[in-house]
Amino acid sequence: MLPVKSVVNIRDLGGYQSADGRFVKWRKLIRSGELSGLTESDQQELLNYGVSCIVDLRSNAEIDSNPDVVPKGIDYVRLPVFDNDETESKTTVDNLNQMYSDDPNGGHLRMMYVYRRLVLNSQPRKAYREFLQSLLVSGEDKNILYHCASGKDRTGMCSILLLGALGVDWWQIKQDYLLTNQLITPKLERRITEAKKAHMGRNFLQSLQSLTSVSDDYFDQAMTLIQLEFGGIIPYLTDYVGFSNSEIADLKRLYLVGQK
Repeated sequence: MLPVKSVVNIRDLGGYQSADGRFVKWRKLIRSGELSGLTESDQQELLNYGVSCIVDLRSNAEIDSNPDVVPKGIDYVRLPVFDNDETESKTTVDNLNQMYSDDPNGGHLRMMYVYRRLVLNSQPRKAYREFLQSLLVSGEDKNILYHCASGKDRTGMCSILLLGALGVDWWQIKQDYLLTNQLITPKLERRITEAKKAHMGRNFLQSLQSLTSVSDDYFDQAMTLIQLEFGGIIPYLTDYVGFSNSEIADLKRLYLVGQK
């Protein structure tokens, strides 16, 4: 985890072991939530850590309403996974109340639907290809931070596919995905406090938790779809996303270190 207090869920992907015995390089790939509240001191932290490119996975509407604070000297790339924030992690309390007060499983069901779309819809597919190709273009001399609103769903799927392409095993990929729940706790607690002050009921609070966190169910749904429909992450990337085997080999060359 990086010592950047004004950004939620920020951490380095370095250190995970690939199936061929190599390890993901440190300081090359960082995942996080949005940078709209990045303080001056935290800007310097990112610069000191070596971040030199930011890839923003949020929708254009999200970016326009809450633009990243981009430190001078760092490249910035827009790469929307969806046309809007379909995860609804930033939806207002009033809107959430209207949608989820009647059913405690409403938020969970919504997120299951979102993960199906993350795997199967055309815009995420295009975004994954452009994301991975941007890592190839920038990998020689750039250290990349990529993010969405909370760094959990869109960022989570990009991380699942990236670590899978690098040969990290399924169990470790899942542990990285679920680590979000430890780092998102302060944000979840703030949202629950806000909801309680607005006198929201139990159903709403349960849906709010489902929308703000990640779940084994979300991960398992995505991986089951990828396995059953495509045969695994590599065939999903090559046959559906359009990222070739030679590009996967180049990705490993750029982002893995150690004996092959």
